[in-house]
Amino acid sequence: MIRSSAPTRIDLAGGTLDIWPLHLFFDNPPTLNAAIDLYATVEIKPRKDKRIVVQSQDLKLRREFSSLDALPERHPLELILRTVKFYAPLKGLEIVTDCQAPPGSGIGGSSALNIALHGALNAFTHRRIPRNQLIEIARNIETQVIQVPAGWQDYFPALHGGVLAVRPGFSGVEFERLPVDPRELTRRFVLCYTGKPRNSGINNWEVTKKTVDGNRKTLAQLQRIEKAAVKMQEILLGNRWQEKLAGVFREEWKARKALAPGISTPQMDRLIDSARKKGALAAKVCGAGGGGCVAFFVRQDKKAQVEEELKKQGGRVLDFRFVQRGLKVQTI
Repeated sequence: MIRSSAPTRIDLAGGTLDIWPLHLFFDNPPTLNAAIDLYATVEIKPRKDKRIVVQSQDLKLRREFSSLDALPERHPLELILRTVKFYAPLKGLEIVTDCQAPPGSGIGGSSALNIALHGALNAFTHRRIPRNQLIEIARNIETQVIQVPAGWQDYFPALHGGVLAVRPGFSGVEFERLPVDPRELTRRFVLCYTGKPRNSGINNWEVTKKTVDGNRKTLAQLQRIEKAAVKMQEILLGNRWQEKLAGVFREEWKARKALAPGISTPQMDRLIDSARKKGALAAKVCGAGGGGCVAFFVRQDKKAQVEEELKKQGGRVLDFRFVQRGLKVQTI
């Protein structure tokens, strides 16, 4: 049996600008994110026949197919089925997937599952595809599924873990591991799920079209996001980020909300306002175009009070830690 797992992430700054060709309009700025210990997991068992059995525990779906050739083009489990087709196992298999990230939460659950699935199938079929190439393959398959361009950033924390600066460029995509202690970062963040998932891909595609069309308002807000991302990278590379991060985190959110006002709901705004009164210094909706989670940067001594207030307001506070580990694949 093959077992794999990959972490989800909290995006800190620069999301949307990791989508081609948007990063080229702004001199290839970084996107900052950090891996968290809400994992996507995959288990694969071989079969003696040619049947393909797929069970998604978080979606509560189980489907069986007579062979690889019987896999449909469109299906609720399309991401998994297309990936199985790519690896083309010679015999049947059983796949069980799960993800600790709530559906539509905006913390990269589908991308983490994508990377965990590629890691498991790469090992199961002995393809020996280099890990960095897995990102390109995963992104291309996910683009087929969601039918709009996919960004780069979500795959890197899932594969590598840690606090990262991801920078698409002219000849490829590079990343830098930032020297931030995950334990210290954990003490300063709260993650709250609203219970109302959002579809961020639609917003990203609208932003992409407006940018290519030269929409001045869109270009101006993306430039604010770009400047915030560059500034945040400088802060995280230096000392005393604990004192400086709140301002740029807040500025990035203001620019993102101005870019697409619909990414924040009245419930999210209410949670943010209530948390600020209890010691939250800044907040932003997770996901480049809006998601079901809100991340709060808080005073260390006020974290418990902020969490309690969010619960009183109907939010679901997620227990998590920032982590250094990325994709892990085991043969059992």
